[in-house]
Amino acid sequence: MSEDLKKQITGFMNHCRTCTIATISADDEPNASTVYFKNNGLDIYFNTSKESRKVEDIKGNPKVAITIEGDGPIPEADKEIKGIQYHGRAEVLADDDASGVPQTVIARHKAFNSVKPGNSVIIKVIPTKIHFLDYSRGFRHKDTLEL
Repeated sequence: MSEDLKKQITGFMNHCRTCTIATISADDEPNASTVYFKNNGLDIYFNTSKESRKVEDIKGNPKVAITIEGDGPIPEADKEIKGIQYHGRAEVLADDDASGVPQTVIARHKAFNSVKPGNSVIIKVIPTKIHFLDYSRGFRHKDTLEL
């Protein structure tokens, strides 16, 4: 089941452009931000300003939660709901660490840094647990992948 579930999750992620990432600050304040992302397998990559609240939070506490929903129209019935609840550990990549980073993320990173050099960083999130919600299989149905 886990290989099949991995394929379902990556297939879903491959068709999504944005996700919402939740972090927590050193003083326990939650923060949620929507970002453009690209996955490489189950790992998630995105770029952001190196001075963003996300980066500050991740440096203090790498545990994050992410939600991903499809880019299609708003579901008209419960059975159309699909999405991902993702728990993972985030890290700010060093400038020379592009191993595994999808080209679309590198392109955005370079574009941001060409406008204001050194302003953008790339974040990599490695999953620890992923819930794949698919209400077409029953109300509140979810399969869990423990990593």
